[in-house]
Amino acid sequence: MDLGQYKEDILQEQYEEYLKKGKSHLDKENHEKAAKAFSESLARLEELETIRDATYPDRKDQLESSISKLESGEAPSEKDLGQEGESGSGNAEQSEEEFREQVESFISQTDVTWDDIGGLDDVKSELKRNVTLGGISDKPDAVAATDRVLLFGPPGTGKTLLASAVAGSLDATFFDVKLGGLLSKYFGETSKQITALFDLAEEMSPSIVFLDEIDALTQSRESDLDETSRRVLNTLLSELDGIDKGDDNFVMVLGSTNTPWDLDHAIRRRFPRRVLIPLPDVGAAEEIVAINTVEGGVTFEGDSAEFQLSNTGRSVGSPVEAIASECIHRGYTGSDVEAVCRAAVNEMINRSNTGLASVADRGFDAVEEYELSVDAVRPRDVRSAFEQTSASLSEESVRRFDEWDREFGSGA
Repeated sequence: MDLGQYKEDILQEQYEEYLKKGKSHLDKENHEKAAKAFSESLARLEELETIRDATYPDRKDQLESSISKLESGEAPSEKDLGQEGESGSGNAEQSEEEFREQVESFISQTDVTWDDIGGLDDVKSELKRNVTLGGISDKPDAVAATDRVLLFGPPGTGKTLLASAVAGSLDATFFDVKLGGLLSKYFGETSKQITALFDLAEEMSPSIVFLDEIDALTQSRESDLDETSRRVLNTLLSELDGIDKGDDNFVMVLGSTNTPWDLDHAIRRRFPRRVLIPLPDVGAAEEIVAINTVEGGVTFEGDSAEFQLSNTGRSVGSPVEAIASECIHRGYTGSDVEAVCRAAVNEMINRSNTGLASVADRGFDAVEEYELSVDAVRPRDVRSAFEQTSASLSEESVRRFDEWDREFGSGA
């Protein structure tokens, strides 16, 4: 991040906010608070002059005149106040082309398909139905797809993969937007950036707009939000309301959050479908294990019973089932299951290639020419992998998601 630009954008936002506050206090005839707000705005403008190596004499004269009159009990004139948003920006307002370039940086290429996701069959079916309904042009007005779906649940359960699969399977434009970083990256222009995002998504239809970490910018308005964050939230609400359902464009918005209880109630209303992405069940865990082992070219050596580490009460017919059963027994998320599989494979690779680390000392040509020895994964590899991998969630955390789902979720 460019810290200098970040500080400049913050000062610009504060300058404008104090200016608006001053005018608001003036409308209420509270001259003391208006003078204080205008003084704060002037202080920010002077700091901007230093940072930008620029001068804004006219704007400073207007503010100083307004402050002086207010302190003497006289109301400033319209000429004293000037026009809202007048200079002080220093930077020329960004052009439409510049906004477009910034939004295009959110476009991500994805090859993820439904087959890459283990389990979550009900959620995948619902998303597929909505995509199909949304894409059908000849249908009655009363038949409408849900084009705004909130995916909530613990980290590592597959929310991002689901969004990627929707875009990848459709060959749609995929806008992968990390809202947690959007504010810091474009601090002074976030609201305009959000508007440009939805405009471009419509233009590049079919589009999937994935708003990851949506809670980062949509915390409850009952909390102590500053004016900038409040404006960003209102812009997002407006854009979600304004998704055009009246033409042939297809834009689906998928929101994702690990903390749904932090969302503003207005955001909940904008997402008519709120779907819990839970911990994997046995079937889903088996699919994840298979994807990351046998389907990836790795075999197992040993009886199924040798891969059972705990008495889970489930009968297993293969190493894949045994590993999946142990993962469920330990309360693993989907990413935890993937992690234990990768750890087991790495144990096998290290065992079969004892001099692997030293190859790097011989240069990259040697690395490229190295013939990797791939053996079967053995029970001891799996035991070691489980020793290295612990569950990322507590039972209490899981219960909290279930409780929110019962109160606000809409199921799958």
